[in-house]
Amino acid sequence: MITASLTAGALSPANAATRKVRVPNKYDGSWTIVANTAEGPCAASTSYRVQIKDSDASIPGEEVNIDGGVSAGGAVQATITSGSNKVPIAGSLTAKGSGNGTWRTSGGLVECSGSWSAKRAG
Repeated sequence: MITASLTAGALSPANAATRKVRVPNKYDGSWTIVANTAEGPCAASTSYRVQIKDSDASIPGEEVNIDGGVSAGGAVQATITSGSNKVPIAGSLTAKGSGNGTWRTSGGLVECSGSWSAKRAG
């Protein structure tokens, strides 16, 4: 969710890579995620479209792996990886189509942190 803001355009879009994650079907659909940076040189605000289908989460057009999941109650714990950049995220989603949480980069050239909010698209 945060990868494009991490490197200020250094990543080139490629076919989306997905890793099996645990997401209950009630969260299936297209979600718009807005990541806001509180600390660090990452973009102030970046929007992403995340697709969840049959427990798989992907960010179309971004070469990333998503490892983690969403509990039946909506708790989010995952790590988004693109190259050497890792972005652990935590927070929650609701079946009604919203959510929020925090993120922090680790292992890459840029260190940033902030918050994210989610709304089901459509």
